[in-house]
Amino acid sequence: MGYLELRGLRKSFGGQPALAGLDLVLERGELVSLLGPSGCGKTTALRIVAGFETADEGVVRVDGRDLTGVPANKRDMGMVFQSYSLFPNLTAAQNIAFGLRLRKVRDRAGRTGELLDLVGLGHLGKRYPHQLSGGQQQRVALARALAVQPRVLLLDEPLSALDAKVRVNLREEIRRIQTELGMTTLFVTHDQEEALAVSDRVGVLSQGRLEQLDTPAVVYRQPASAFVAQFVGVTNAVLGTAEEGGVRLGAYRLTTAAADGLAAGAAVKVLVRPEDIGIAQHSGQDNGALVGNVLTQSFLGAVTRLSVRLDGGDQVVRVDQPSSRAVDFPPGTTVALDPSPGRLMVVEV
Repeated sequence: MGYLELRGLRKSFGGQPALAGLDLVLERGELVSLLGPSGCGKTTALRIVAGFETADEGVVRVDGRDLTGVPANKRDMGMVFQSYSLFPNLTAAQNIAFGLRLRKVRDRAGRTGELLDLVGLGHLGKRYPHQLSGGQQQRVALARALAVQPRVLLLDEPLSALDAKVRVNLREEIRRIQTELGMTTLFVTHDQEEALAVSDRVGVLSQGRLEQLDTPAVVYRQPASAFVAQFVGVTNAVLGTAEEGGVRLGAYRLTTAAADGLAAGAAVKVLVRPEDIGIAQHSGQDNGALVGNVLTQSFLGAVTRLSVRLDGGDQVVRVDQPSSRAVDFPPGTTVALDPSPGRLMVVEV
């Protein structure tokens, strides 16, 4: 039994299923992100936990207590929204203290000051929301949610309205605060990098179903389905034909156990990350290599990415090299590619 449990949650809107029997368990003090495309059900799940939506079927429990029929204001949840939702006529300190009016807090001002310091705004408590940046407003919203000392913290895409640099800084702050407080947290986001960076575990949803729930490293390196492989991170999908013990990609034969169990002759897709493809200048000899021509070469900071059109068709694959060791392959260069057999997935088309 976990601390926060979602069991068999089903929800439809206008006959269209948003959740199709979702089961999810969070341990005490754990941060789990729900990741998926728009319409996959992640926000619906969060709103059901918060009490803003009622599930058609299923149960929500916190620390063994069934909250399924409990109204939102009695669930002891802290919620941070994408839109901040601050009171414009109250200062940052007053926004944070608002929730404390319902609690028996002996030193309300002292608690407010502690929370301002916790989110790094101790010097801005007297400012109004319009006098704060977007990132500062979201810090106030986070402090306000924490003020009531909730049993569960719910984050509904809280960083999506911020620019990239602020988003990275604030996600690190959220993780620091969550870890420091040991707060059980459910984080909904469509940003893959965000989910991988802050989570103990990541749940990937598709059409209301949980495709995979695991650590960020496992979700990225060992995707449980083709959907997860293609949704999380950058993945090439190369068309080929299954053979005994491997896959045929044009003139190139890739020996891999990933094709085991597929019928010989079956049309397949080979899913492989750009960083898992070796690249070298082609010798010019017809030696059965996977050959292509470089279309573009882009410097992306830590990596240099090449787009390569494979010989004999219109398929284009992306190849990443560490920029510190990158070999220069100008557009037009003929190259040989070497996908890592142990780092790919083969699925039938």
